[in-house]
Amino acid sequence: MPLASNSGEQWFGERERVGLEQRIQVRRVLYEGRSEFQSICVLDTVPFGRALILDNILQTTEKDEFIYHEMLVHPTLISLTRPERVLIVGGGDGGSLRRALEHSPREVVQVELDRAVVETCRRHLPRVSSGAFDDPRVQLLFADGYEFVEKAQESFDAIIVDLTDPFPPGPSQRLFTAEFYQAVRRILKEEGLIVTQSSSALLLTDELLSIYANLKAVFPLVRVYLAPVPSYPGVVWSFTLASAGNDPLALDEAVVRQRLEARGISSRYYSPQLHLASFALPSFLAALLAEPERLQDLRITQPSAQ
Repeated sequence: MPLASNSGEQWFGERERVGLEQRIQVRRVLYEGRSEFQSICVLDTVPFGRALILDNILQTTEKDEFIYHEMLVHPTLISLTRPERVLIVGGGDGGSLRRALEHSPREVVQVELDRAVVETCRRHLPRVSSGAFDDPRVQLLFADGYEFVEKAQESFDAIIVDLTDPFPPGPSQRLFTAEFYQAVRRILKEEGLIVTQSSSALLLTDELLSIYANLKAVFPLVRVYLAPVPSYPGVVWSFTLASAGNDPLALDEAVVRQRLEARGISSRYYSPQLHLASFALPSFLAALLAEPERLQDLRITQPSAQ
């Protein structure tokens, strides 16, 4: 991995698609390699501790992963009275798996494309998963997530999509399409929900709008919510969930608190107050989500065959 040097210091630079480069000081490179699908690197950074880098894009860090993973998982699973079967697509660092297990499901199926990501994170970033991969309730499969969902015969209470961004085009892009979400809806239970990370609300807004539009084409209820993830570009990160009608905003603080206590969950960022507050969107974003013509133009479609 190329690192910039400045007065003897090493810096990792992630160049975004909007004319911005975010730089993070690096103490040392802990691992660098390449799998069948992507380059994999683990850095020991000054501000964020250990960080996972895939194809030169930062994925997670020890310092702030708890914000991202709690906010990806908890608002969805707390909206279910009893989440018994959960599917995670992606999430090779194990952070989403760890939080899903906190809700006491009977089974969590995780489908990750790249075995090397899981192996690297278990060795170099063990604090992120905290032993979750060894839980007997977990069925870990190394397979294509799209194909798994398309062929699945069993249903799930929740589906958590924890993937790299859809742009530039790569192996995860078709898991953000309406066709994938249609396959997801087929295997979701009546009260089930799907949630996905949906990129930077400030810098990569079109990606968020594309994901929202594709989910809106399939599900009658779609909600966007926000959380700050300091190591991610623009800090303000978005998540989008959808269902046939199960609405996280129908819960009040008392119900969220009761469910957290009953499940023995002690979160570091997510809270009953934040459950509702995170869905309060800034005016610019609410206005964009209300523009149907623009949303139609931004929909992500299946990549053309090469």
